[in-house]
Amino acid sequence: MVKILIANRGEIAIRIAKTCKRIGIKPYGVFSDADKESLHIKYCDDAVNLGGFMPNENYLCIDKVIDAAKKLDCDMIHPGYGFLSENHKFVKVCKEEGIVFIGPSYKAMTLSGDKVETRKIASKVAETVEGEEVMDQNQASRVAESIGYPVIIKAAEGGGGRGLRVAGSREELVNLFLLSKNESKISFGSDRLYLEKYVANPKHIEVQILADYDSTVHLGERECSIQRRYQKLIEETPSPTLTKETRNEMTKTAIKIINEIGYDNAGTVEFLYKDGRFYFMEINARIQVEHPITEEVTGVDIVEQQIHIASCDGLTIKQEDITPKGHAIECRINAENPITFAPYPGKIDQFIPPIGEGIRVDTALYEGYSIPVFYDSLIAKLVCVGHCRDEAIDRMKKSLLSFRISGIPSTISFHISAMNDDEFLSGKYDTSFINKMKPFSPRNGEIAAAIFSLLPTKLQFIKSKEFRDAWIRGKLDFYEMSYLSDNWRWST
Repeated sequence: MVKILIANRGEIAIRIAKTCKRIGIKPYGVFSDADKESLHIKYCDDAVNLGGFMPNENYLCIDKVIDAAKKLDCDMIHPGYGFLSENHKFVKVCKEEGIVFIGPSYKAMTLSGDKVETRKIASKVAETVEGEEVMDQNQASRVAESIGYPVIIKAAEGGGGRGLRVAGSREELVNLFLLSKNESKISFGSDRLYLEKYVANPKHIEVQILADYDSTVHLGERECSIQRRYQKLIEETPSPTLTKETRNEMTKTAIKIINEIGYDNAGTVEFLYKDGRFYFMEINARIQVEHPITEEVTGVDIVEQQIHIASCDGLTIKQEDITPKGHAIECRINAENPITFAPYPGKIDQFIPPIGEGIRVDTALYEGYSIPVFYDSLIAKLVCVGHCRDEAIDRMKKSLLSFRISGIPSTISFHISAMNDDEFLSGKYDTSFINKMKPFSPRNGEIAAAIFSLLPTKLQFIKSKEFRDAWIRGKLDFYEMSYLSDNWRWST
């Protein structure tokens, strides 16, 4: 029987393990000293302790992951998302050790991970935003003057929003250039940067791709425009903005880009969309956090297809087999202060997720579990599906209101506000959504009470001039006015 090592943790490890067991594959796992009580271990037939607490001591340590695979006699490794999932060196080591990497080939991973080279190839078949790689501040200034401000600085070999900075003038560019360079070096081991014209307030839309040695298919697009600091918070499919004609053009373009690169396995082609035009942005060479909404509307298990492709069995589906039905929305529930979005690890006293038709919750939480401080703050993905967008939104609103997580604050209340925001309801929102969003809670509702009972008693840092978070600006007065009648005040 085939054995797969899941080189990840938390909800994505559980999600991969479920598919493995369903198709008759034994899932094996790894964990850190901080994850000895993690639920994902129980979904694996066996697991190896990688030791340590920080990611570079365990989940990012190639040698330890490979040793674990050998110890457990695993044939394949699934990296999930994050950690080593887009590390071309890891792909190469897997091949050298005779272990099948469930993802793109070394060549495709290396190419897709280099934003500069990917842009060059994609520009043959798609429109791209003007820009180029820059080596130093002087060159960056010359390029910026040529294409015009504002510009955005990006890590050439990075992703996940790290290293990104927007400069509106030469002075800002000079100040931000070294910050991006240093962050890129720390995060990705490379300080290569490139500069491009900043497209203000676009929509962020991605196309899900599956490709093997013989064919390439798409599973439609996902709307990912609701973000904070370039981190996605809410996703939905299909996009409420795209026309049928634009959707067809975008998905066909995505397939052309994938074929030009020679990409294989699962990945997404990312686009910026504004004023009826879309621009290629980058390729994400892994399974995405938001993949469940695509699975719910297409009925395709993306992890299963990844395994088939990596096993050289190839895709078991054709484009004509894929007929998306309905609408799906995902809310990323994070262990964070719902207003400041500051990470907030701690012990879970109560965890009662919503259940019912059209509801999916991917999580590794349980009552009594202590969220470690060393990893991402994502604790659950709430997915709601409906026959239409309105039904999906209505189901999401009810699910959020019934979701019970106590012991730590979460972003559930933020999502409730988002689901009731007029701009979201209209579907016309873009990446500036969070800056314009208005807080919401039912009259005398429990949600508002839950928010404030969990806030720190000292909030001067929010009111200080140094604090620039757009979600908070203008919110304090709203809350004071809204709850004045209940004798509620900010605690000082």
